[in-house]
Amino acid sequence: MRRLPIFFLLDVSESMVGLPLNAVEEGMERIVSSLRQDPSALETAYVSVIAFAGKAKVISPLTDIVSFYPPKLPIGGGTSLGLGLETLMNEIDKKVILRSQSRQRDWKPLVFLITDGKPTDNTKRSIQKWKSDYSNKATMVAIMLGENADISILKQLTPHVLIYEGSSNDDFKKFFDWISASVQSHSQAIEQNRENKGINLSKKSDLLKKAPDTVSKVDESTVVLVGRCQSNKAPYLVKYEQVVTEKMLQKYVKNSNFTLNGCYPITEEYFNWSSENSFNEINISELEGVPSCSYCGNISAIASCGYCQKIMCIDGEGTAICPWCKKENNFVLGDADFSIQRGEG
Repeated sequence: MRRLPIFFLLDVSESMVGLPLNAVEEGMERIVSSLRQDPSALETAYVSVIAFAGKAKVISPLTDIVSFYPPKLPIGGGTSLGLGLETLMNEIDKKVILRSQSRQRDWKPLVFLITDGKPTDNTKRSIQKWKSDYSNKATMVAIMLGENADISILKQLTPHVLIYEGSSNDDFKKFFDWISASVQSHSQAIEQNRENKGINLSKKSDLLKKAPDTVSKVDESTVVLVGRCQSNKAPYLVKYEQVVTEKMLQKYVKNSNFTLNGCYPITEEYFNWSSENSFNEINISELEGVPSCSYCGNISAIASCGYCQKIMCIDGEGTAICPWCKKENNFVLGDADFSIQRGEG
């Protein structure tokens, strides 16, 4: 039986923390469960997962659907789509049999690229390589979670660019059910026709819309801060999202305020997935809301060390040892008008 390779190229940048990342993990489980119940997919589907943040890695090599186990997804700083594409192309070269006289060739691979942000690395070379050497070997479907990804970049990779407009857990379930249905439709079509001329997607969900042909510049909509707990020194992410107000709809008025989404514990693996220069600055006055520490419960998870400028939690005024550089700071109440480090998202 000829294999149908299916690659999931997943954005695991820090802006995905919280509901989006959890939903993608659960969605992968739904996809696998659904495909295992479809005879055509059960015989032909082989799945691989490639994740990218500041770095890119294969976290699940190409595996038959019976043996495939959905992985725990990492999270990191940066959105290195170029590195993700290079990793994808290397896997296609190594794992997919497109030409052989001694072995049965694989069907044309399907690639589902899922992202919520703009690339933070140089994608020019990898996009040119994809277009010239791989776009005819594989079919890519790019799916934007919201409208803040760079449509112009995705349009260079594939004509199949869709925008996901849902937000709740139920919406995400319907979205991944659509991906499952699309894979089943495609596997059934190639089994019946014995050809693989194009992609056979399931009827688009109400949660998906085709990306526009023209693209306007989209302002950044997410701020992510990386901190450490004073008590156990463990890292966490604080996520803010842009507040949509009436002023933002006015042509010449910009609103740069961001509202608190939550504080999320992470592991040290975050730094293995982050680019080396994954920090910028933002003024604290642009952030609305201060969370408590997700580990020790300190009243503020956002305090900037006066020495290394990195973020830690504090329990009010007084002295505190920075868990990053081990130096002592003295914190006092004052006006919120200073800059702190933010991640690339």
